[in-house]
Amino acid sequence: MSHPATGHSAAHIAELKRRLNSHRKWVLGARGGMQADLSFHDMSRLPLPGVVLRNAKLIGTSFAGSNLSRADLKATVLMMAEFEGADLSQADLLGADLRGACFNGANLAEANLAGADLRTGSLGAVSTKNQPSPGAAITRQTKLVDANLNRAILVGSNLGNCDLTGAELVDADLSGADLTGAILVSTDLSGATLRNTTLTGAVLSGTVLDADGIALMAELGINPDGNLEPLGERLFELLAHHQDWLDSEGRAGQRLELDLVDLSEAPLAEVDLSAAKIQRCDLRNANLAGSNLMMADLSHSNLSGADLSGANLSGCAMRRVNLTGASLRDSILLGVPLGDIDRPWPTNLQYARLNGCDLRCRAAAGVILRHADLTGARVNMALMNGSDTSGAKLPTTRV
Repeated sequence: MSHPATGHSAAHIAELKRRLNSHRKWVLGARGGMQADLSFHDMSRLPLPGVVLRNAKLIGTSFAGSNLSRADLKATVLMMAEFEGADLSQADLLGADLRGACFNGANLAEANLAGADLRTGSLGAVSTKNQPSPGAAITRQTKLVDANLNRAILVGSNLGNCDLTGAELVDADLSGADLTGAILVSTDLSGATLRNTTLTGAVLSGTVLDADGIALMAELGINPDGNLEPLGERLFELLAHHQDWLDSEGRAGQRLELDLVDLSEAPLAEVDLSAAKIQRCDLRNANLAGSNLMMADLSHSNLSGADLSGANLSGCAMRRVNLTGASLRDSILLGVPLGDIDRPWPTNLQYARLNGCDLRCRAAAGVILRHADLTGARVNMALMNGSDTSGAKLPTTRV
């Protein structure tokens, strides 16, 4: 029978405890200890605070949702490991091999990742006791999307081509770190130490930088506002395909799916973009007045200065978007009923930057504003009534 909190059987948990105790003895040099090889094991959703896994072999192991706060993971081999939603706060990952690991949504606040290897991981066909038949060779980018790395130590770490979309690195120490080709879209680097940090080819758009960070970018010849590729005239061809897709209910045309594209100042007023995916794009000063963005996904996009007045944003996903100085005047942010689901699908502005934004919308219901920054925004009761504002920075006045 499986444990209700973890989903693991009693036998599985007992075996893991035995292996972990044996490894701890090995680390301490005690009699009866043995180095742990728990590659490809399922260790998800487990309470493991302070666990000692130094120098262990944990290739492809899943720690998704587990509590590894203050864990000793120094020099541990964690290639392709899964840490989605895990708590690694204050964990020691000094010199760990983290190539191809997934840390999406993980808490790594105050963790020590000095000298850690977070480059893209490549793993050939592997056969182990837990995975007897060789799997296909895989290559995977290390992902830290929406991860909390505030005050983390990343001195000398290698983050080449790492995906840090939406990650928080406030006051993190990146001295001597290699961020060559890293994706820093919507990443918060305010207060981060970037002394001797390599940023060649790093992808920026909506990156949060303090004065020192902006000065460093200028010194390195990097545009702090972003360096995404423009679509040009091809945008209108893709919009036509999307309209065909909508008109035919998916039987013809093609859904608009854009990622890491420069759409700054794009003329998109009155365009039907419902159900489109426009993620991690530069939409600064774009004209989206009166557009239909119902159930669209604009997550991690930079919409600073954009005109969304009168737009339909019902059910739109705008997690960690930058709407600084944008206008949502007379916009609609209602929930969208979906099939048998009891609650309507809400407009999601979680972690959004709404500084100085005009949020005097026409209609709203159940908007998710958790941890959003509304400092200096103009809001009305239509928006605030029934919205989830837990952890948000609210404006001092309402219109």
